[in-house]
Amino acid sequence: MGGISAALLTLSPCVAVGEIGPALTGLTGRANDATSVFFSPAGITRLDRPELVAQATFLYQESKFDVQQASVAGGDSDKDSRLFTIPAAYYVHPLGERWRLGLSVNVPSGIGHDYGKKWSGRYLSEASDLAFVAASAVLAYRFADRISLAAGPYLVYTDSKSKARVNNLLPGYGDGSVRLEEDGAALGYILGALYEFTPATRIGAVYRSSVKPDLEGTPSFSNLDPLVRQGLAAANLLGTEVDVDFTVPAQAQIGVYTELTPRWSVTGDLIWINMSEFGITRVSVAQDSISVRNDDFQDMWIGSAGLKYRYADQRAVSVGVLYASSPTTDSRRSIALPFDRVISVGAGVERPCFGFVCYANLSYVDLGDGNLSEDGGPLLGSVEGSFSSNWAVALDFQLRKRF
Repeated sequence: MGGISAALLTLSPCVAVGEIGPALTGLTGRANDATSVFFSPAGITRLDRPELVAQATFLYQESKFDVQQASVAGGDSDKDSRLFTIPAAYYVHPLGERWRLGLSVNVPSGIGHDYGKKWSGRYLSEASDLAFVAASAVLAYRFADRISLAAGPYLVYTDSKSKARVNNLLPGYGDGSVRLEEDGAALGYILGALYEFTPATRIGAVYRSSVKPDLEGTPSFSNLDPLVRQGLAAANLLGTEVDVDFTVPAQAQIGVYTELTPRWSVTGDLIWINMSEFGITRVSVAQDSISVRNDDFQDMWIGSAGLKYRYADQRAVSVGVLYASSPTTDSRRSIALPFDRVISVGAGVERPCFGFVCYANLSYVDLGDGNLSEDGGPLLGSVEGSFSSNWAVALDFQLRKRF
């Protein structure tokens, strides 16, 4: 999945869900439908009937890295264009007057790039993909008219793929290749709180713990020349399983919602992601070594604001804007994970359809130029440049059904 998403690692590119507004606005404070199970779990106490939200997001992402300087011939990356369909489902069930049970399955984030097999940085990275699937179950309890708390486990499945070309030493062999795929799952927990100043104004807070799936896999090789293969065999690296310490970072968020009038409402959210504990495996091969690298990152901050106008019952239009700081600097950015700042804007509509309440949101995401300079040594080479194209568009549909 291209870009950085959805909250949490959050930004696979800024998908809007349920009554959460375009460009990921209203995540924490709005708490008006079943999507709150994952994004603001204490808010599900506001729902007095069983409710289901089914979602499908269509995501198009495009990127192209332009090489300004490199030690290996090959030039710019290929143009990377991808189209994805991302499903999700959220369900809330009342358990008496004060208790609520919430269940969700979604894809909170994904990261990836495919640069091609012939570009100048191919020995550093040809392609990388990291995808998450999350399933959560929460219990929420309303202690008083204004205070609600929630907690529950969530399971995160992680799938990581990394490919690079291998710089063979003997002439006539061309490039070899190495591929590493790992997956694993682990449990974390979600905590939530909601305080309602009035029926029209509230503030919510959410904390998701870090999750540490045990990722392991065995690199596979093709077209290695005898010298490289002999060197790897002598170092006992052919067929050796790679076990990587990996962490899905902890996250905290706070958000407010208020109705300015019966027709106008606004939201504001602030999110912190502990990206300093995050890493993705990528693999590269020298003559007698396999390098498995986890890049260094810094904490990430995300702010968003949304505005909605309700012109009739179950009919509304909304707009939103989001900014996310870069979790790295130009000097530390790597080609495998070229994170930069993110800016997103979007618009959405709400209306009844086919017996449901339907939502549609369109969000545009600018993923930054990803300026970087990386040196992998004599065999892997060095590359310097930036993205001339790096953006995404998400078209999101949800169906909300109350039973």
